[in-house]
Amino acid sequence: MHAVTPPESLLDGPTLGRLERWRKARAVFVRPDGTEAEQAVSRALGRLWARGQVYGRARRLVLERSAEALLAQLAKGVGALAGQVRVAPEDPSQTKWDAVGNLTPLSDASRRVAALWLVDVLRSGELFVEFQPIFELSSGEILGAEGLLRARCADGSVRLAADIFPAAHALGIEKPFERMSWVSVLEAARRLPEAILLFLNVNPQLLVGGAHGLEGLGREAERVEFPYTRLALDLVEIERVESLEVLQSALAVPHDLGVAIALDDITSGYGTLRYCAGLSPRWIKVDWAITRGVSTDSRRRAVLKLLAQVARDASVGLIAEGIETGEDLDVCIEEGVSAAQGYFLARPSMELMDASPEFRAWLLARVPALPPPGA
Repeated sequence: MHAVTPPESLLDGPTLGRLERWRKARAVFVRPDGTEAEQAVSRALGRLWARGQVYGRARRLVLERSAEALLAQLAKGVGALAGQVRVAPEDPSQTKWDAVGNLTPLSDASRRVAALWLVDVLRSGELFVEFQPIFELSSGEILGAEGLLRARCADGSVRLAADIFPAAHALGIEKPFERMSWVSVLEAARRLPEAILLFLNVNPQLLVGGAHGLEGLGREAERVEFPYTRLALDLVEIERVESLEVLQSALAVPHDLGVAIALDDITSGYGTLRYCAGLSPRWIKVDWAITRGVSTDSRRRAVLKLLAQVARDASVGLIAEGIETGEDLDVCIEEGVSAAQGYFLARPSMELMDASPEFRAWLLARVPALPPPGA
């Protein structure tokens, strides 16, 4: 196991103290204009509260409940009135809270408490990187590999990136955590064969405020001697970017250095051509929400057809993500997809895996000149 050791700065004293307080969250604050919400809190918590006054504001102190159980019970009880409920991360009898500035909306507090598992993982250093190969469909050769961060919890369960990054966001450590993930993937990618392109997931929302994050990425790539020409920035959730011009400016330098750009998680053709014109990507990656089950869903196939047309118009390669069946892969290649990744082709692993027997059989059926598996 090539474990990742998080830098001490990621969970420094103030940050760790701020997050650990949420394990003991006991105070619920109801806005003065929320009489109906106040009644809902009372009904939800029964006798497990006492009334107190802080700066003239009504506050409910809840006893003998874990933070996660308390917030879940409260959210269920108040329902649509949750927007009027605020939560403090410790007993307010021991600190002077400002009723407006230091209390967190119930929904945000619930997400933060539910994400505390990531604090435990970071403190134990049980993070690691797996790679999922991306195959050229015309030849069966590996085009590149996507670096995927994983977290192993104390109970032995493994959390995927889809859990990890939202947890980092809920805890308020999203930017330093993402930068740590870049470093972790780059370090692990030194194990890859030299001809393999590394697809590195990057949240463009963290880049539009300036190029500092990418400058740090460049320094780390140089430190581990990873060539820019082997690096593809996999821009996730690109469809949520508000300022294409600012993002274009931030990516100008890496683009000039030979770093490739891929638009990841694409689910719609609308606006994608604009991103292609502004960012000059080498690939569009079609999200699994479109490709999975595309062989039996006419709506998904129509979206895939539109994206294939966008890719042709922009002279961009089209990569299908999340492929789990040969039937879905048949449709993808019929509609113009040039490369793909997914469990049908090869599962993620610590060391880069070769094509699965199922994918090799699929390739041989379409390209008989390919060597048989194991040759």
